[in-house]
Amino acid sequence: MHEPVLELSGVSFSYGDKAVLEDINLIVNSGDFLGIVGPNGSGKSTLLKIIVGLLRPATGTVKLFGIKRHLFREWTRVGYVPQKVTAFNHGFPATAEEVVMSGLTAMLGVFKRPGRHERQMVDEAMENTGVSQLRKRIIGELSGGQQQRVFIARALVSRPQMLILDEPTVGVDVEAQGKFYELLAELRREQGITLLMVSHDIGVVTEKVQSVACLNKKLYFHGSPEDFWAGENLSQLYGSPVRALYHAH
Repeated sequence: MHEPVLELSGVSFSYGDKAVLEDINLIVNSGDFLGIVGPNGSGKSTLLKIIVGLLRPATGTVKLFGIKRHLFREWTRVGYVPQKVTAFNHGFPATAEEVVMSGLTAMLGVFKRPGRHERQMVDEAMENTGVSQLRKRIIGELSGGQQQRVFIARALVSRPQMLILDEPTVGVDVEAQGKFYELLAELRREQGITLLMVSHDIGVVTEKVQSVACLNKKLYFHGSPEDFWAGENLSQLYGSPVRALYHAH
């Protein structure tokens, strides 16, 4: 039986007087691949920041692996790839290997030097994401798709049980996107990792994920991609009648 790895109950959030999230209730079970979709400004990225502890909800509770988020300390169980990771300073003089190693800071502490075990963890993460050959390259010299894989390796290096990705395919070419989704499928298949991904590309996401959450301040839908397309969820999300063509593969 799959156990919940994430539980949101009555979660609301505002920036000043502007309500961004209202009464969000959501359960994500172990091994799921959840795609969170919705229009710009719908609160998707804010929701992820609340889950990983970067923002505090105004109301409601968040549980990670059955533990209330403010009491949760095992952050190595959660990997997070924030939005626009490729939009950093390209002059930053770090190698791909050093970027991945920085994902172990929470485990090592700021001043402890990595040992053989930690270097093996970096090797494993880079091999699993197909970037071992890039380890000595400066991160800013890599393509968007290569940078994306390096930052995913950074999120995976602590061997998390849940990986959270915020718009991970923005700025990445179509070929790299295809390889990215192949990588996610392999992670689920080989490691049983739980995936949460925010994306604006509803058509592509609903082909790849196991379940869909539709968000526009409120949670309008949470279920299978097939049920999503069978209902009126797009019209509810965007506030006007919307027609879309869905091709099941």
